Amino acid sequence: MAISRLSAPPFGNRLLDLLGENDHRRLQLHLEVVSLDFKQILYEPGALMTYAYFPREGVTSLLTLMEDGSGIEVASIGREGIVGIGLLFGVEKALARSIVLVPGTALRMKRDILRDEMSQDTPLGRLLFLYRRAFLRQIMQSVACNGLHSLLQRCCRWLLTTRDRIDSDQFVMTHEFLAEMLGVRRSSVSEVLETLQKKGLIHYQRGIIPIHNRKGLENLVCACYRSVKEEFDRLFAGR
Repeated sequence: MAISRLSAPPFGNRLLDLLGENDHRRLQLHLEVVSLDFKQILYEPGALMTYAYFPREGVTSLLTLMEDGSGIEVASIGREGIVGIGLLFGVEKALARSIVLVPGTALRMKRDILRDEMSQDTPLGRLLFLYRRAFLRQIMQSVACNGLHSLLQRCCRWLLTTRDRIDSDQFVMTHEFLAEMLGVRRSSVSEVLETLQKKGLIHYQRGIIPIHNRKGLENLVCACYRSVKEEFDRLFAGR
């Protein structure tokens, strides 16, 4: 993991960039720029979370693991959020695996600094308090979606959400890794991606997924996608 100092705002993370100039100067001293590599694990369940990460590019997934090693994604975090959500609830050990889906960079903050921001009711602390609501909505909606909706709908939700997180219509993703995120067999994911490709919505080639027709995906996706997106839109609206 490459580490460097932040030169100057804007930070590139939507939460941090909502803060005022004075808070930018104050927090700049406590933020390090770190690289996020594909499939890099930031936390394993039970590990002490010594840092929180504010992504600037890329996407990190929160995976709930079973005893047999299988797992499923319950949330994803991009530049709209923070990795290490448990720290916002006073939990110091990770409850799930945090793994990088799309490579990029993040701003790393020590746990004690983040704890002080929350306890002293700073502008960042108040913003993170609001963020918790949107994040919990995402987890609750993911649980319902994973149990009630078709794999096609869930795959469309995952593609659209990832696209929103990085603000790009193209990203690197293998069938195997996507199957792991969705908690299904690789062959099942391949069938769904083939269906979407035949409809002209995506074009999968050599581990890269370009989205050709976002509107078409939105017509197929379940309401879970819009519900979570609207929650995050409310968080940033007017700020």
